[in-house]
Amino acid sequence: MKRRAVVVLLVVLAGLAVGAIWTLLQPDRYRADARVLVRPASARIVPAVEALAESSLVEANVAQTLRLSSSPDISAKGGDGGVLTVSAKAGSRERARQIDGEAVVILTQKVAQRFRAAGVSATVLDPAHVAEQTSPTPGRNLLITGLAGLLIGLAVAAALSPGRSVAPGTAPVDPHVEQRLHARIDQVAQRERALAQRAGQLAAREEDLARREQDLERQAAAVAAAPAAPEPEPEPEPEPELEPPLERGPPAAPPRPAGRWTLRELEALTRERSSAGASPEQQEEWSTYLFFLREHADATGSLPAGLDQLIGDVFGPLPRGN
Repeated sequence: MKRRAVVVLLVVLAGLAVGAIWTLLQPDRYRADARVLVRPASARIVPAVEALAESSLVEANVAQTLRLSSSPDISAKGGDGGVLTVSAKAGSRERARQIDGEAVVILTQKVAQRFRAAGVSATVLDPAHVAEQTSPTPGRNLLITGLAGLLIGLAVAAALSPGRSVAPGTAPVDPHVEQRLHARIDQVAQRERALAQRAGQLAAREEDLARREQDLERQAAAVAAAPAAPEPEPEPEPEPELEPPLERGPPAAPPRPAGRWTLRELEALTRERSSAGASPEQQEEWSTYLFFLREHADATGSLPAGLDQLIGDVFGPLPRGN
């Protein structure tokens, strides 16, 4: 019994040692948070703003503005009352705060541009600040490796128990059985050493990736700080001979396909019915559909004929036939 307890204790200590090595080799990672108030806080607007905050459009703008070598890690989470928490992760406190602050600025600009027709606004309630250090995680690492060591130790102790507890009057233990038990113990020890080696390799790889990211950021900062080469002055072109101006009338509007609705017509129809006493819920529904219909309009603002039935259901009855 005492020997089994010693075996379990030794395996647990070995697991904790693996967890400590894993923790030491993990790179530093920090998370910064900022809170944005979205109005109106409807069940359709807040998820749309949350998806916009996590989109590649915001990540690409942040990477271009801060001259990052790769896309930043940005996430968003909606809360009560239309409060949206925007988070960013980076290898240093200042870099995480910079990325999160720039992401919030770009998000408010994109909301004002894309949700203008629906009257949506995004206001910064809490500016970007460092919330916590996300890596290394010693508590999680030690818990995982400690539990793994405990399970392995219990398995080894259970394998040893039949060969060491012989009831009085029973036959002695077969030496072949004891040899197989020892071979099993050696296999478990080898597997544990392989797991520890793999954990060390993974941690070293993470550290190498973090070091490369820092080198690329320093190179980008050096390129940004270097003075730009002066552009050559263009050669003067000969002035063209002036021709008498032709009298032209007002520019004609681009032709619209017959029988198809345009965004301008739908917006005018919405304003007319809103002033005629439509309910606020109906006005909000029209504004939301107008925002999503913009993605399907062509360069002239015309909508596909396949959306006629949807337009009739939402904005009907229509003043003219399609």
